[in-house]
Amino acid sequence: MKSILTKQDIINTYNKQQQEQSKIYLEYKRIKKQNPEFGYKRIAKLLNQPYHKTRWWHSNNGIPIPIQTVNWLKDKNLIPLTEKDERIKLISKILGTTFGDGGIFENLNGIFLSSSEIESIKEFEKDLEAIFGKEIRQNSRIIEGGEFGHSYCYQNTNRNIIRLFQVLGAPVGKKSKINLEIPNWIFLKQETKDSFFSSFFGNEIGIPKIHKDNKRTNSLDIGLVAKKELLQNRIKFLNQIQTYLKSKGINSDSIYKRQHKEDKNSLIIKLAINLNFDNLMNFNKSIKLSYSNKKQEKLIKTLNELKEIKLNRFKKLSNTLNKLTKRNYSREWVKNNLRLTEKSLNFILNKEPLEKWH
Repeated sequence: MKSILTKQDIINTYNKQQQEQSKIYLEYKRIKKQNPEFGYKRIAKLLNQPYHKTRWWHSNNGIPIPIQTVNWLKDKNLIPLTEKDERIKLISKILGTTFGDGGIFENLNGIFLSSSEIESIKEFEKDLEAIFGKEIRQNSRIIEGGEFGHSYCYQNTNRNIIRLFQVLGAPVGKKSKINLEIPNWIFLKQETKDSFFSSFFGNEIGIPKIHKDNKRTNSLDIGLVAKKELLQNRIKFLNQIQTYLKSKGINSDSIYKRQHKEDKNSLIIKLAINLNFDNLMNFNKSIKLSYSNKKQEKLIKTLNELKEIKLNRFKKLSNTLNKLTKRNYSREWVKNNLRLTEKSLNFILNKEPLEKWH
């Protein structure tokens, strides 16, 4: 079985000098294992290294930092990492946030998630601890703030965690200035795809509400800010999202762009999701919005309000379905007039409101 992540992948995230020291150390360990009677001086000569280096290694001191990271992750049974690991679903869920309201600081000093919902922050913290253990609490903090309302930011400074997600494909630094590429391993299994996109949508989807004319909804979309030179990369990225939605039977409209109002060198690129009532219902049924209970509740509220609007229009066309039939209007005529399918018409005539996604 092919590994998603190996020890060499971790080592390769460090600079060339640290990679070289790690290579020498691993060779030292290989020689020592095959020749347990060899002393540190003899091995130093074989490696063409100074005595003090192998003496430190012999005493289990001065181990190269990349190897320390590898050993920490090995202790957590995260190296090698395969798709069979029971934690892979949580790992992909957390990775999804790094493409949204979370991320990794450019200097690799922390992995974070920002949200207006403290419950989402707590859930993110709980998921990280489920993967790495409660010992990582010593590296975590929650910052409260917000210029236009209350917000929270969970941060964890454990470098071992950061290196793991860096290797797994998390964007590093300010996302509006770098390419975004969903790593191939996300598409290996349906559950990793669903988990990744659940948190990405939970962060990035703009939930519609009923328009002020009380007849329709405003947009349901994914909007990304990027420098102009990254336009093609963002189109490719949104095409991947569009393909995923299509696999769930959810229709999305074209990708479009507009100039950023505050930055002449940046664009806002959006993927609009079709606002057909059935499409919205299918989105609610098929897409879980992780790390955002409020968005999930807002979508349900919008759908229930839209249901009432459709029902009122239905009643205006006919006081009862029987009366409508006597006037020789068919269900097909009603569905076409209200832009509904048989499924959505039955739902509207049903008095039960939509429930939360499970």
